[in-house]
Formats: sequence, structure tokens, C-alpha cells
Amino acid sequence: MKSVVILQIVFFLGGLAVLFLAWRMQRINRACWLPGVSWWAAGYAAIGLAAIGSGADFYYGDWIKGFLTHLLLTGGVVLVWMGTRLFFEGRVGSSTMTISTLLMAGEGLGIFWYYFVVPSYQARLTITCVVLLILSMSLSMNLFLSRMDDRAVIAAGACYSLFALLNGLRTLAILIHPEPFAHYLSGPLAVAATALMFPVLLAAQAATLVMIRDTIRGTRGE
Repeated sequence: MKSVVILQIVFFLGGLAVLFLAWRMQRINRACWLPGVSWWAAGYAAIGLAAIGSGADFYYGDWIKGFLTHLLLTGGVVLVWMGTRLFFEGRVGSSTMTISTLLMAGEGLGIFWYYFVVPSYQARLTITCVVLLILSMSLSMNLFLSRMDDRAVIAAGACYSLFALLNGLRTLAILIHPEPFAHYLSGPLAVAATALMFPVLLAAQAATLVMIRDTIRGTRGE
């Protein structure tokens, strides 16, 4: 019961913090428009709602955590990935659009099937983990290859890599030691990895805000 309460607090406060920083991003973007920033704001808003939804399932039903939050989280990361391509390259390539569409369509179909047709939390978790791993590592690579001399960019890339690692550890912990109806409460490793995932994303979001501000200062300096 204590772990449930702690994770609820982490989800709610983490989600609210992510939403606040997303609002800050959009506010800065209205004052000084930069390509990709609105995509970042929308993506992080979806991630923040996913965090709040993961905590709210205790009150509104398992379908929020079992179906909705999976798609909100990965959809948010997709938007952040596209925003990153726009920010650094000025466009979203056809390969990025194709991969994103296929990943979201595949996950959506899998989550729907393993929730409404053949219920299996482990299958849904595995699908989401694989999709997030692909997206997180792609984000890291895009950042690392763009500006290796920029501390904020390196910090954001490192955070996305750490997010992928924590997500993988959480998934393995749940699959190896599943507890019926416990989900991410299946053992201390799953609880710890789950609790750390959103603070890591918050750190990545904070680094992204620094990137935005540094770019604005550089533009004004020119």
C-alpha cells in the first residue's frame, strides 16, 4: 500500500511538472518562434497527461493505465522526436514520418488486442517497452549527432538514454517476477525504475528548455 501511495504522488506531481514545463515551452515559443518547439510542447503535454492518467487509474479504472496511457506516452515521445528533427534540421524526413506511423499503428493495434480481445498486461508492457526503446534511442542519437559541443544537448541525449534503460529494467523486472494485478508494483526494482522514469524525462525536458533559450540568445546576438 505504501508503494502505491508513493507512486501515485510521483505520477501526479511528475505529470503536473511536465505539463508546467510544456506550458513554459509554448509560452516562450509564442514570444520567439523556433521550429519544433510547439511539437515539443505538445509531446510533453501528452507525456504529462499519461503520468497523471497512470496515477488516476486507481480511481477511474484500469482501462486508463492499461490502454490510454500507453498510447499517450509513446505518442508524446513521437512528437518530441519529430520536434527534435525540426529543431535541428528544419524538417521531418519521410523516413521519420514512416517509422513513427508504423510504430504508433503497430502499438495501437497491439494494445487494443491485448486489452480488449485477449487481455495480457505483460504483452502490452512488452509492446510499449520496445516502441519506447526505439524512440528513446533514436532521440538520443539525433541529439548526440547534432551538437556534441553543447552541454544541454548532451544532457538531454543522456537523459533519453537513461529513460530507455529504466524502461527496459522495469519491463524485465515485471516479466521475470510478475505479480497478478500488481503491474509496475511487481517487486522493488519495478517500483524504483517506474518512479525514476518521469524525473529523468523531467530532466530531459529541462535540458530542452535550456537548448531553446540558448538558441534564442544566439539568434538575438546575431
